Amino acid sequence: MKKTILWSLSLSKGLLCIVTLLLLTACSSAPKRSMQISTIYSSATEMIESANACILSGDYEKAGFFLSAAENQAMSIDNYDLLTAASLARCSLSLSLNPPDIETAKRYIGFAQSFVNNCADPKKQTSIVALTQVRIQLAEANVDETVNLNPSILLSTLEENKKGVKGDAYYEAQFIQVEGDIYKFKKDYVQADKSYSSAAKAFTDNRYLSEIGLCWYKAAQARSLAGNKTGALEAMEQAIFYDRAVENSVALGTDYYAVGLILLKGTASAVEKEKARQAFTHSAEIFTAINSSEMAKRSREAAEAVE
Repeated sequence: MKKTILWSLSLSKGLLCIVTLLLLTACSSAPKRSMQISTIYSSATEMIESANACILSGDYEKAGFFLSAAENQAMSIDNYDLLTAASLARCSLSLSLNPPDIETAKRYIGFAQSFVNNCADPKKQTSIVALTQVRIQLAEANVDETVNLNPSILLSTLEENKKGVKGDAYYEAQFIQVEGDIYKFKKDYVQADKSYSSAAKAFTDNRYLSEIGLCWYKAAQARSLAGNKTGALEAMEQAIFYDRAVENSVALGTDYYAVGLILLKGTASAVEKEKARQAFTHSAEIFTAINSSEMAKRSREAAEAVE
């Protein structure tokens, strides 16, 4: 009995020592308190990402809502990286409209330029601003034939600035995609296709899913303009595959409409005409499902016009 009591006391002392040791160890290894709070920053970043996703899916009203919230949050914490990102997203939104709102895009690129020197990485942000400026110039030249644009200068601008985003897979791919836009403007459709296909691969390799369908859509345009109907249809298959993957309804409706147009190019066979009619009809069905009545009407009229 005495031995049992002594053993219990020894066990209790042992447990007490272990607990004390654990408490002392826990105290000595406590993590340091963070010297920065990023709650608003994280929220604004998420808002900008959501806005960019809405732009790609054609939900421009919601994109504007997210950007307004992000701009207010960015200003409230005096964060120039966020202010720049929001301004660049505003440029993308303006250029996505039909027709593009060039003046608004120019106004926001001016805001972005005024912010870059205060950003964490001015060199990188300057390169991204330069990329967006090229996009604005291309958009303006595409809607206004009186604009005198030198594609070689634009290509040089990209070449000079792409080193500023080296290591950022997303923007490296964006530079390649805009390079394709320049070649398309030059009517060098073969080179444009190469750039778009390369950008699609880069986005795919790095799993930027939302961007892939657009690259293949542009590749299809370039191939179709080059007279490569088969290649254009193959590219559209890829565009549809990836736009399905991101549930981009507006893009899907547009994809099927483009398929119909490609099938009817040149001397279309009876089989191609029937496939085109089906593509236009399916495009109308998708647009109807998302209450896009104007786009649905355009697709239905295209289907009815197939002879």
